[in-house]
Amino acid sequence: MITKVLSGALDGRIGRDLITDGGSMVWTSIKNGLIRQYKQGPSSKFFNNKENVRVEGVLHLLKERKTEEEILSFLQKFGWLIDDLDVKVYSANFKPCK
Repeated sequence: MITKVLSGALDGRIGRDLITDGGSMVWTSIKNGLIRQYKQGPSSKFFNNKENVRVEGVLHLLKERKTEEEILSFLQKFGWLIDDLDVKVYSANFKPCK
């Protein structure tokens, strides 16, 4: 599993974007083998005496998973959201039984 993540085979967004009560958007993505969780604050608009100007919210890096232990823990918990059969099977092995 680690080699798949580090090789870039699983690059892309994970799951759906989450919008907080304050209007910020939170998402998780894999890029170049790094699993990162981002948060972008709400955008705003103001009038500059000519037109409405839209300002993007500030982008924050919430969490970065680098170590093998962190990567495996992430795949165990959220692997079912990734479009890869091996990762889904790996994640299913750690799903609690009902």
